[in-house]
Amino acid sequence: MLPRWLRVYVIPAGVFQSVIVGGAYGTGREVAEYLSRFGPLGGLYACALIILGFSLVIAASFEFARMFQLWDYRGFIKCLLGPGWVLYEICFVTLLVIALAVTGAAAGEVLADRFAIDRNVGTLLMLFSVVFFNYFGRRMVELSLAAGSVALTVTLVGLAGYVFAHHGGTILGRLAGGGVAPGWQTSALKFTIYNSALVPVLLYAAHELETRRQAIVSGLVTGLAGALPALVFHLSFMSHYPEIIAEKIPAYWLIQQFDRPWFLAVYVVVLFVTIVQTGVGILQGVNERLDAWWRESRGRALGHGAQAAIATGAVLVSLACAKLGIVALVAQGYGSLAYGFALCFTLPVLTIGLVRIRRAGAAAGACP
Repeated sequence: MLPRWLRVYVIPAGVFQSVIVGGAYGTGREVAEYLSRFGPLGGLYACALIILGFSLVIAASFEFARMFQLWDYRGFIKCLLGPGWVLYEICFVTLLVIALAVTGAAAGEVLADRFAIDRNVGTLLMLFSVVFFNYFGRRMVELSLAAGSVALTVTLVGLAGYVFAHHGGTILGRLAGGGVAPGWQTSALKFTIYNSALVPVLLYAAHELETRRQAIVSGLVTGLAGALPALVFHLSFMSHYPEIIAEKIPAYWLIQQFDRPWFLAVYVVVLFVTIVQTGVGILQGVNERLDAWWRESRGRALGHGAQAAIATGAVLVSLACAKLGIVALVAQGYGSLAYGFALCFTLPVLTIGLVRIRRAGAAAGACP
């Protein structure tokens, strides 16, 4: 049995970080698109806004889920939106397809480039891995995501240490020189909205929360964990700004400049793990939602085989969309979804959700 503080504060943060970092975030593509292209200081300001946004939305979501004991996204969204829950389902299914398509494209891209593995083999390896972890259920998913988060954090610390040791003067000089392109606020809000929109799907990782203080602190820790990779990537990218912005996989390109093959290999392996975990974490949320519905209608839980079959079907559909490429999927797909999620999740949880939490007081109870 894991210590309680790990289950309350580390597991939710690890799950959230691992899920959102996989694919385009882990490749650096999202950071280049939504932060770094706005300049050294513009990207830094955007990151600060993302930390604030993540923390507010996640803390409010955790407390709403704790107050009304809603640990699957179906119950959470139905309680929050009433009949409007269908809007979230539509947006989420679209996000699921795009997110898995991005992870599939990224998996094939990095393995093909670094290890000369056929792109189709890379995507099939991702498919097998996602199905494997989802087959064994929630506990396996939570532990693997937390372990992956630790591996990612260690890798990012190594990246930041190397870059600052060799290019610290360049980075600080660019930050001191300013550079704030217009539009960073809107871009940061988009990044915050479409990433934090996954929180209802990941509530299974926060079911240990028992008090309001735990929900708030866990939300703050989770928000910081989700934004930390963006901060590290942005500062590191400033060592080769602005040419790095045009790279399809900026983080991979940056590490190539180090001429350290062993570190590049480590990064590719860790990136592949986070890519797989994005699919694993999101699909576990889907399985939790379908399991709750199945229990209501059939009186029994979904079996391991059914969960693996759901994961297989979702990944196969999404991989067909990977042909669009990483850059197009990130720039167009994610950006457009931000507006939909703002209306069906972010604004409601920060208005309706907070009002209901205040009215309910401190005690947990049923959905009003």
